[in-house]
Amino acid sequence: MLFFLHPNWFSKESLYYFIQSQSSHFLLVYVILSLVRGIFLLPSTPFVLAGILLFPSQSFLVFFISITGIVITATYLYFASLFLEFDKLFGKNHSKKSDKIIEKLNQHGFWIVLGWAFFPLVPTDLICYIAGSIKMNFTKYILAIFLGEAILIGTYVYFGKSIWGLV
Repeated sequence: MLFFLHPNWFSKESLYYFIQSQSSHFLLVYVILSLVRGIFLLPSTPFVLAGILLFPSQSFLVFFISITGIVITATYLYFASLFLEFDKLFGKNHSKKSDKIIEKLNQHGFWIVLGWAFFPLVPTDLICYIAGSIKMNFTKYILAIFLGEAILIGTYVYFGKSIWGLV
């Protein structure tokens, strides 16, 4: 309704000046949303891209906030899977398949988690639950999540600015 009543409010310049005048509020909201989005299993990519648009001159800050939110979410999901006993999903009905998955994750877990975290078309939350439910070494797990997601977010931040025409 506002768009039809005041279309000039929604011009590129008007939106830019509004965001600039409210940047500290937007930053606070962005930090909070980035830290809690994982509880609701929302993907991080839209938040990273929104951060690039909202704070084009603060690329490192967008990267830092995004990676912090992802690591916090990954930690929460890892331990939540233990609490929620997701290991029972790998029950007796699928024991041969489960054993094979668990064996591969125990052998090559770091690289599997890192690749999964880096690949943008699969939900990272799923590998977080799996790693937690098989009790993968937490240090290896969180390091793999950090490295995979850092590469992905760094790519988004670096190329996102040029894609949006902000460079």
